[in-house]
Amino acid sequence: MELLKPFDKPIVRIQCTDNTLYRNTDLSRSVESVLSMSDVQNRPRGEKGDSQIGNGLTSVGQTYLQLVYLPGAHNLTEWISEHLLSVKDTLGIKKPGNKIEYKRSWINRLYKGAQGKCHQHVELDDYMKARTDYTSINFRADVVAIFYVDIPPDSSDLVIIKNGKPDTFISDYKTEDTYSIKPSEGQLVIHTPDIWHAVGIHKSNLHRTCFVFDANYI
Repeated sequence: MELLKPFDKPIVRIQCTDNTLYRNTDLSRSVESVLSMSDVQNRPRGEKGDSQIGNGLTSVGQTYLQLVYLPGAHNLTEWISEHLLSVKDTLGIKKPGNKIEYKRSWINRLYKGAQGKCHQHVELDDYMKARTDYTSINFRADVVAIFYVDIPPDSSDLVIIKNGKPDTFISDYKTEDTYSIKPSEGQLVIHTPDIWHAVGIHKSNLHRTCFVFDANYI
């Protein structure tokens, strides 16, 4: 486990050493099946609230396509749950609970030239409200986990932003107000939902795939 402290915000990075958790036939087929669905391929784009810019796919907002329920995802989800429980104190989360409840889980894929705008995982914005059955009541989760699956050379960095604003780009900020985390295959990054973050421009001809989880301690 590695603890990072960009702008005094705790972020935990953990490397998975068992690639069968995320590279098994059932899960790989499930992911490709979800990303090929018309609801994902033809997702409406928005100027506000839609953090994915450029050529990419995401199952976020498709509440019937929760990643944790896909065939082949169970063992990975259990591994992530163990680590979410182990870092609760490290992240400064003062809440009882020794189990994990997944509120939302989805797949993100970027192709060359795509990026992600600055955002948090705190409030239900108008874009998501109009396209999902989420409600503003109890939308915020206790913790966010990002698990990186396909990370080729020249892949996008995860960029933490100091005093971020929604729907802005990394280029809108001074270098000293950004902190880049270079992901690798099998890496888990855990942070609290209030952290402003974005995704750099993906420069590889190969796609970048990650899984994202919003979870509660119960």
